[in-house]
Amino acid sequence: MAGKGTNFVSLYVGDLQKDVTEQILYDVFNAMGAVASVRVCRDNQTRVSLGYAYVNFIQQADAEKALQDLNYTEINGRPCRIMRSNRDPSKRKSGAGNLTVRNLEKSVTHRQLHEAFAAHGKIASVKIAMDHSGTSKGYGFVQFDEVEAATVALEKMNGAQLGGQAITVHTFTGGSKETTGFTNIYLKQLPDELQSEDALRKELAAFGEIVSFVMQTDVRSRKFALCEFAKPEAAAAAVEKMHGRDNRTEAEKASEPPQDESDDRFPEYKLFCQRAQTKAERAAELRQQFKAGGGPGRDHNDVKVYVRNLDDDVTEDQLREAFESYGTITFARIPKDGDQSRGFGFVCFQNMEQANKAVESAAGKEINGKEIRVEIAEKREFGKGGWKGGG
Repeated sequence: MAGKGTNFVSLYVGDLQKDVTEQILYDVFNAMGAVASVRVCRDNQTRVSLGYAYVNFIQQADAEKALQDLNYTEINGRPCRIMRSNRDPSKRKSGAGNLTVRNLEKSVTHRQLHEAFAAHGKIASVKIAMDHSGTSKGYGFVQFDEVEAATVALEKMNGAQLGGQAITVHTFTGGSKETTGFTNIYLKQLPDELQSEDALRKELAAFGEIVSFVMQTDVRSRKFALCEFAKPEAAAAAVEKMHGRDNRTEAEKASEPPQDESDDRFPEYKLFCQRAQTKAERAAELRQQFKAGGGPGRDHNDVKVYVRNLDDDVTEDQLREAFESYGTITFARIPKDGDQSRGFGFVCFQNMEQANKAVESAAGKEINGKEIRVEIAEKREFGKGGWKGGG
């Protein structure tokens, strides 16, 4: 054991399989040099791995060798992601030196993205966004140690070829863009003729230059898309012209009964095209919906169950279906950043008895192959800053 006051050099190791243990990591990293300790971070209640760990080396040189030689190598069949541990939250959250890389070809790996940007400076971390199946979502992030290096990379790499297609590079904003002058839009409930990437992209290109575009399919096989325009005017024009477009044929319109004007839900037969919401805007919307115990069909006797560790693609309908056998559900909600799930949700039951039954019975339950965590939601979990807690 090292004496008191010893300064270890800590590495963060992420993207780990749930079955990766401290001993496995010790065996892998100790080959690089003397390892002082290893800690796999786990859920406080279930002790299941959260998919990341910290490895502490005695010598700086050994930690650097591990970072150089082991980054993106497979541990139990999955490539790990290693970075220097940064325990300064202000620096970690500032986004300084961080770039967003879009239009990535889906076969591009973390290592390839790292190597493409490494010539421009020392890289702190590289992350490609993945869906629940491990498939790239077509964008990622590269963070440099120095802001100057990121500035050079932004200039040199924007429009560069990677994986056979031109990538776009932007300074990471962290969702802090002003709500006016938006350039990102979200589309869903697409008609048959816009179900392909080429068709929808071609239609959107008529409004202006497209910086990035991605189309995906949710767990119910419904297509949705995110599009970023170069200019706000193009995004605004797309919303104005496309939102609310009736997807029905003339025959379908004639055969279907008129829409109930008292139903404030957006009709499923219309194309939805709106500005992609920021995290702050989504939180504000949730606060309004749940104000004073509000929300559709709720009363003050309802009891909220807090569901953590949700797969990114789980829908609110799936969440409701997973819990409906435990009692009468008055409301189910999954908070999101734009169209991206925040990994947790809330299910409201009519009374405490039903909520307790859900907590007891759903312990260890899997949704989309991912084991969820369930507990009674405390009132403080929804406060001035939106939903508290996390998945």
